[in-house]
Amino acid sequence: MRVLGLHKDPWHNTGAALISGDDDQARFVMVSEERLDRVKDSRAFPEKAVAACMREFGVRSFADLDLVVTDYIASDSWKEDFIHRPCRTDVFLAQLPKDKVLTLNHHLAHAYAAYFSSGFNNAAILVVDGRGSDKETQSLYVADGMTVRLIASTDVIGIGLLYAAVTHAIGFGLLQEGKTMGLAPYGELVDRRIFNIQRAFDGIVTDYSSVCVDGSYDLKIPTPPLRSFEDRARAAFEVQKECEEAMLHLSKWAKDSTGKDKLCITGGVALNSVANFKILQSGLYRDVFINPAASDTGIPLGAALYGYHACLGMRRNYDEIPVFIGPSYDRREIEAALSSFDGFGVRRERALEQAAAMLADNKIVACHFGKSEMGPRALGNRSILMSPLLPENKDILNSRVKHRESFRPFAPAIMEEHTAEYFEMDRPSPYMLLVPQVRADKRTIIPAVTHVDGSGRLQTLTPKRNPLLYALARLFKEATGVPVLLNTSFNVNGEPIVESPVDAIRCFLGTDIDALLIGGDTLLVKKQGH
Repeated sequence: MRVLGLHKDPWHNTGAALISGDDDQARFVMVSEERLDRVKDSRAFPEKAVAACMREFGVRSFADLDLVVTDYIASDSWKEDFIHRPCRTDVFLAQLPKDKVLTLNHHLAHAYAAYFSSGFNNAAILVVDGRGSDKETQSLYVADGMTVRLIASTDVIGIGLLYAAVTHAIGFGLLQEGKTMGLAPYGELVDRRIFNIQRAFDGIVTDYSSVCVDGSYDLKIPTPPLRSFEDRARAAFEVQKECEEAMLHLSKWAKDSTGKDKLCITGGVALNSVANFKILQSGLYRDVFINPAASDTGIPLGAALYGYHACLGMRRNYDEIPVFIGPSYDRREIEAALSSFDGFGVRRERALEQAAAMLADNKIVACHFGKSEMGPRALGNRSILMSPLLPENKDILNSRVKHRESFRPFAPAIMEEHTAEYFEMDRPSPYMLLVPQVRADKRTIIPAVTHVDGSGRLQTLTPKRNPLLYALARLFKEATGVPVLLNTSFNVNGEPIVESPVDAIRCFLGTDIDALLIGGDTLLVKKQGH
């Protein structure tokens, strides 16, 4: 069976996923259109992503697909699913029999992506975002075995829209809520209040309709001009605390409503890793899973999973879905990319060891390993790495490569068995979706990945999940005594994360990155003068 999942134009973060499987095995591939058309948060019909997924599994014709599933936002007719800017209708969907194309509720796609990626056999599933199908903002589902069932949903303005509105008021752009989360700790000690936020919590509803203007990112409430850094930081702090309270309310209510001891959190708000950690700390659940593609980047996977399991009745013959399910690049493609550029030397002997030595020598090393990771965060296969040992490395990375706001933190990636030594947490955090405190005695050891409030957006590494990144961390530990690397996404500000070897080499040469490690066995080092 082959099922293609889509999240299509004109909505942000379009992409495609393909499941190819039988009773013995299911294989997955997914990629966002932005990784291929190089337009951040792309709203284009995902034709490049579809082609890449089909090529990955040798599917030569759309006629070879058993089903195509796409979510919808405004209309469950894929040709009419838009509000202002029309969607494309001159696409392959128009050539398929009508019974081969299915439209799916946006939140249900989120729920399928989270639950079937989690490895759980039953769970409560919270979906919290801006707006989904028919203006839904928040939903609760319950999963038992292969069945996912809606418990409650609402279209009342919720925490996702409030967070987006405050992000806009601070001066950040659309889909830049992560900046607000990073800015928030700087506002804790600012001695004034910016907002008077009135809210009403009732079950699935976290009502902020008295605060937000419906249909826009404007606020109804009086808001002083946010001119200074302190003003903006305080505004971020206040909405972050509101988010944590809203998500704790929803999590408690989900527990009471379902009785489940496992929770999946998804939707754009699930990328708020600070709030996620508060839920974990609450002890409400025995386990909490947040899908690394919790944003709309994961909708294609959820759509494909719904088609594969709910529509075609295929059984679940896998546990977790791997995070690294992007298109693959073979040796021929890598060598072709190498021959297309100059300005670097190529080292193939002990490339991994040489890269680790450069990191220990405080150099900046980028990585392009195998298949790309799902979701908006680089988890090692498309990463830029640096030593966490010097506080100035954060500013060095920003000035030489990232060119982003100085208040935004960089993530620590740690060998998982050392987690409790460095962080006030002792459990896996493989996707940077939990933010524990760095232990007080370690903050001066890894200052470049310790945020202003003493926290770190943590990624834990294992040899099975992250073989090459774990190996680099191990070699770095042998050289320095510290099992932690600074990990940030392989891109520059305003661009998507690199996807192909060509993208990687172009970004490497266009920045002050010192070296690029491709595939673990090829190290590119810039020649002097480049």
